[in-house]
Amino acid sequence: MIPLGTDRITRKTPTTITIVVLNIAIFLLISLGLNAQSTATASKAAEIEQFGVFYPGLQMVLTHPWTLVTYAFLHDPSGLSHVAFNMLFLWIFGRAVEDRLGSIWFAVFYIAGAIVAALGQWLISPAPMIGASGAIAAATGAFAALCPRSRVRVLFFFTIIEIPGIVLVLIFVGLDLFGQLGQSVSSTSRGGIAYSAHLFGYAFGMLTMLALLGSGILKRTEFDLFFIMKQMKRRREMRAAVNQSRSPWVKDVSTLSVTTPQATADVLRAGTPMRRQLSDADAKRELHDAGTRWSRGEFSAAANAWERFAQRFPSHPDSDGALLLAAVTYARKLNDPTRARELAQRLVDRVPAATIETLAQTKDLLKEIEGMKSQ
Repeated sequence: MIPLGTDRITRKTPTTITIVVLNIAIFLLISLGLNAQSTATASKAAEIEQFGVFYPGLQMVLTHPWTLVTYAFLHDPSGLSHVAFNMLFLWIFGRAVEDRLGSIWFAVFYIAGAIVAALGQWLISPAPMIGASGAIAAATGAFAALCPRSRVRVLFFFTIIEIPGIVLVLIFVGLDLFGQLGQSVSSTSRGGIAYSAHLFGYAFGMLTMLALLGSGILKRTEFDLFFIMKQMKRRREMRAAVNQSRSPWVKDVSTLSVTTPQATADVLRAGTPMRRQLSDADAKRELHDAGTRWSRGEFSAAANAWERFAQRFPSHPDSDGALLLAAVTYARKLNDPTRARELAQRLVDRVPAATIETLAQTKDLLKEIEGMKSQ
């Protein structure tokens, strides 16, 4: 499964570009040097390569601490596949993470991810190591936490399909975990792919982003993992409420002395509990329909569905969130800042007021929309 791109629209990402350029430049320098006719040139290239390789062991780490980072800028000089696939993954996932963290903090995060990956490989399967895959796995794990619902275009058996980011990353984690287990039970497989580095990278990236989001250091958005978890919790609570109150509603209706169709209709128009049960079911169905359309890339239909939900169920706990999602979709997916601003302003001006979290996200969106108009 080879990722080709995502639906994330990113701004300038100088750190990702710099890392890609450095990796390719170092790869070409060493690869061409090792194949040079001059013995001195080949020797110098080999010396440069050995200078950056990470060798596990306390003494090596204490005497050559820079190798905890430099190994991540070295790749197999015998072919293009190692560096090419690593840089492709970094370009696709790294830019989205840099867009959220900022260029400087993404550089710090990337270096930290490389260090954690090297230490993880040392701990589980100690062997000399080169390659950026551990640090890139950290960026990939961070992408899963920040953009779990983003659609990733993937080349799969000569067919291009779209997979939610969180699902794709979990597939990668599963493959690496399977590879690590196979490597652990094999007495001959010590080198090859650094599965442990990948797994520690994924864990570091995802846990770091969750910590930053949970502590408020990194602003929460309507598409991060916490938002999805919150939505899932609300849906569970709604299902539980419906299930818990279903029997009493049925009992209440069964005790009514209603014997004619006209009398039954009068009872329902009067607002019986059964009517409220149907409304909850409608709300759940419309929310699910909107989310399904968005995941399929039907952004216009999803925005309309969220708007319709907010109009039909103004007192529902998810009403404000639905209106915010509609505004975000108009701004970021449909390039309609005017409509996005109308919906966002409706949230800001509504009575009773929306939650503090929703208001903060709405005001951030309004600032983003103003920035879009000024460009």
